[in-house]
Amino acid sequence: MKISDLGEFGLIRKIAQLSSPTTPAMLLGIGDDAAALTLSPSKTLLATTDLLLEGVHFNRAYTDFRSLGWKSAAVNVSDIAAMGGIPRFCLTSIGIPSDLTTEEITEFYRGFNTLIRA
Repeated sequence: MKISDLGEFGLIRKIAQLSSPTTPAMLLGIGDDAAALTLSPSKTLLATTDLLLEGVHFNRAYTDFRSLGWKSAAVNVSDIAAMGGIPRFCLTSIGIPSDLTTEEITEFYRGFNTLIRA
């Protein structure tokens, strides 16, 4: 079966069947928004990461790097907010094509930091 036939949520269900929680501290594992992990009886950590794929989520022909950085942070912060959480930290993971300039990456992180510092 092709992933396009299964769809995003069908694929998530399939991966979830193969990925059982390895600790009772994992309240919620794979899903649409974020994982939920118990840190203490009164504290829960929400963790998420999203990948923005060129040609699917953005197009460099009409997306400037500052806006792309802002969007990259926003999609993750919104996942935490969707679960009623308060974003405290933000990690990035970025695949950089070799034709980009340091100026473009600088603009990306200016946009990223603009959102997370707001």
